[in-house]
Formats: sequence, C-alpha cells, structure tokens
Amino acid sequence: MNGTTDNVFDVVIMGAGPVGQTVAGRVRAAELKVAVVEQELVGGDCAYWGCIPSKAILWPVVALADTCRVDGARDAVSGPLNAVRVFGRRDRYVANWDDDGRAHRVKEIGAELFRGHARLDGARRVTVATPDDQVVVLEARRAVVVCTGSRAAIPDIPGIGAAHAWTNREATESSAVPERLAVIGGGPQGVEMATAWHGLGASVTLLEPEGRLLHRMELFAGELVAEALGRAGVEVRTGVSVGELQRRQPSGVRRGRTGGDQPGQRTTTVGLGCDGARPVW
Repeated sequence: MNGTTDNVFDVVIMGAGPVGQTVAGRVRAAELKVAVVEQELVGGDCAYWGCIPSKAILWPVVALADTCRVDGARDAVSGPLNAVRVFGRRDRYVANWDDDGRAHRVKEIGAELFRGHARLDGARRVTVATPDDQVVVLEARRAVVVCTGSRAAIPDIPGIGAAHAWTNREATESSAVPERLAVIGGGPQGVEMATAWHGLGASVTLLEPEGRLLHRMELFAGELVAEALGRAGVEVRTGVSVGELQRRQPSGVRRGRTGGDQPGQRTTTVGLGCDGARPVW
C-alpha cells in the first residue's frame, strides 16, 4: 500500500448497512460532518444476502401454497413455480447486487462514503485500505461508530471445508436449484431456506440438533412450522447431530453421518445432486 490522505470528521461510521445508514442520517440531521466506510456493498447483508433476497424467493413459494389451499383458485394452478423467473424477481430486488443507488442516497444526505477495509488505529482514528491499494486515514472529533454487522458461524464439523457448505449468502444468491439439499439448523433462517428451496423443487432434509425447531421461540411456533414443513414434503429430523460431511462422488453429492433421533448412528445423504451446488448452512 502507498499514499496517505488525512480527513477529519465529527463522526466516522464503520459499516454502511441498515444501522450505519441510520446513524449517518441522525448525525447529518444534527448538522455534523460524517464519514461512512464500507468494504462490500452499501446496504449490507440485509439488502443483498438476507432479508430482502430471502423474502423475494419465499414470496412466490408462499403465494403458490396459499393459492392451492383456496377452493376454486387451486384449479387455476397448472404447474410448478418457474424458478428462473423467481430468481429474476430476486435479482431485481437486490438490484443485481449493484449498490450505486444506495451509495447515492448516502452521499445525498451529505455523508462522505469511503470504500475499503476499515480498522481502528487509535483513539477516534480509523485507517481504510482502499481497493486501489491506498491508505486513507480518518480522524473523528467526537466518535467512531462500529456497525460492521456479523458473518456466518461455520460449525467445526469434520469434512465441512471440503464439502464447501453454503452460508446465508450462497443460499440467497444461488440461481441453480439442487436436486437434494440439507439445511443444518432449524432456526428462523434454516426453516426459511428449507421452505424456499423445497418450494423451488429441491428435495430438502432439515437437521436440527435441538429437540425442536425454532427452539428460542415459543413451543407452539416450532411445532406448527415442523408440521407445515412435513406436510409440504420436507424431511424434518430434530435432536440430531452431524458428525461428518464428505464428498461421495464427483456429481457433488455429499454424505453425512448423523445420530440422535435413532439408536446409534447412520449415514444420510445430505448434499446435492448437481454440479457446483453446495449444502446450505
């Protein structure tokens, strides 16, 4: 890296996701000078790999299921979802992963946007390594606000690295429907992705280490979701642990050793049957 540029602001915000943008708006409303630093896309995970793309994929699945439950309306349903169009809908909602519009809105409120990897480098001091190998030094008169979000936690399961497990990012941005799919974890994101990908045509197995789905929520919520998923055709297995993931054949199918709801252990196909696809995490 080379080159150093000094900039002084009242507030420096690390991260341009929903929280960072909200803070920037409040700071500008107080007529203070603000800098926002983002190393990926302005808008963060929610806009591109979370809430928005997941709901864009889910809504056609839910709409079709609701239609099929209504007398008279179900007679108009003549086939499965058009996955290509569902993915096209998602791509429109995430602006094809182009953040120009969101970046423009950050600048519109009077904030200065810096692209690159930010790190704290002293009291109210942030250094930014930019994509063009420069170092930008930002000084904050009042505060540095850390709004860097989070990243998916990959469990320490033998073989998971070679199996190339999906995180929420691959699960929401993939445009290929796998033949078979395992979702490990029955929390909100797990049941959401199990619902979406099953609705798009994948054969889905949902594996949850706890004794029930959505274990941090009310008991009835997990019971209702498990019942609905089972009725739809998702194989739901609770109280199981994944002991190993391994690539079985070049087609991309992975197998995992599971146990917990059956005496002893057994090997279950938990991967995908199409080239280039990977298990959802």
